Amino acid sequence: MQMKRPATFVAALMLLASCSVGACAQESPLGKAVAQLFKDRQQVKHAAYAAWRTAKDDGPQVAMKKSFAHLKKATDAPDEIPAQAAPDAFAAWWYNVAAQYWCEIAAQQPGGESFVKASEGIQMARRDLERALGWDQEMSKRALQDAIKTMQGFK
Repeated sequence: MQMKRPATFVAALMLLASCSVGACAQESPLGKAVAQLFKDRQQVKHAAYAAWRTAKDDGPQVAMKKSFAHLKKATDAPDEIPAQAAPDAFAAWWYNVAAQYWCEIAAQQPGGESFVKASEGIQMARRDLERALGWDQEMSKRALQDAIKTMQGFK
């Protein structure tokens, strides 16, 4: 796993963050629709594994590009029904978490210093997305902990 062009990577993160912050609402219907997807273990396993595999095989940068593409698709149509946009927002969150997961692993390896800064940017983008979905800090923390446990179970 190699990090190429950190500046490009951080710019992509900022685009992700700026898209998601504009949708922020305390009681986000999209956030509620996304939260419902976490109740379906099959959807969780499918989304988590797809994101985990992409970040592992293709790198965190590719996972963040996929996250951005899903988020863009979820937010492109302002009149879209939250239930229709939720799967893309859900996938965007999982790709973001997978990128963070693999960045943090890479940062612990010899020569992984460049991944520390990238991980910080990914975390910031994830938190912005969660705020845009209307998640409070406790919900965000719980979702991230569950996601990390899920990803640790993949081989």
